[in-house]
This record gives sequence, C-alpha cells and structure tokens, in this order.
Amino acid sequence: MRPIEVRFEKNINNVKVVREADTRRQWEYLTVALLGAIFVFGLLFYGSQLYQFQQYGYQIDEAQEVREQLVRKRDGLKLKREQLQNPTRIAGLARGMGMVPSVPGQLVPVLLDSPMDTPAVSTPQLSAKK
Repeated sequence: MRPIEVRFEKNINNVKVVREADTRRQWEYLTVALLGAIFVFGLLFYGSQLYQFQQYGYQIDEAQEVREQLVRKRDGLKLKREQLQNPTRIAGLARGMGMVPSVPGQLVPVLLDSPMDTPAVSTPQLSAKK
C-alpha cells in the first residue's frame, strides 16, 4: 500500500516585505566598476600618446626629407651662381656682344662718405668712344 501524502500550502504574501540593502556588496560593485573605468581610461590615454608619438615621427621624417631636398637645391643654386659669376665666362659673353675692355683712365671711381650720400656731380663721368 502506498503511503498517503499530505501537503499543507501556506499562501504567504511577501508584498509588504522589504529587503534590506546590502551596502557592503554595493561598495564592492562600485569599487570594481571604478577600477575597471580607471583601467580603461589608462589604456585609452596610453593609446592616444602612442598615436601622437607615431604622428610626430612621421612629421619629423617628412621635414627631414624636405630639408634634404632644400639643401640639394641650395647647393645646386650655389654652383649655378658660381658658374654664372665666372669672370672668364662674362668676358667671353661681353666680347660676343661687341664690347671691348676699358682703357686706363676711362673709369673714374666715385667715393661716397656714407651710403646715404649721393654724388653731386651733374656732368657725366664716363666718356664713350666710338
């Protein structure tokens, strides 16, 4: 024979029961959340610094390339200026245009006391011979 099972059900209304807040656990949650936030912000700060470091490196490389190009251009211009200022070359071009060297006494130097002074001579100082 089977035993008889009797159940008594109590209907308990827990609506009015208020659960007490566990402040210790809340502080633990808050502490873990703050530590996590500090860690994430630290990673973001490190990443931004690394990114800026790389960008500055690229800018330095570009500036060095520009500087090297400008130095090469400056050296080329210096060489060209020296070639253009060569007295032998200038004398050859002058002879090609029909010019002749000046004779002694043809040029009269004008000496100025200061750079602001101008010569007060109204007559020409050079004479042209044809």
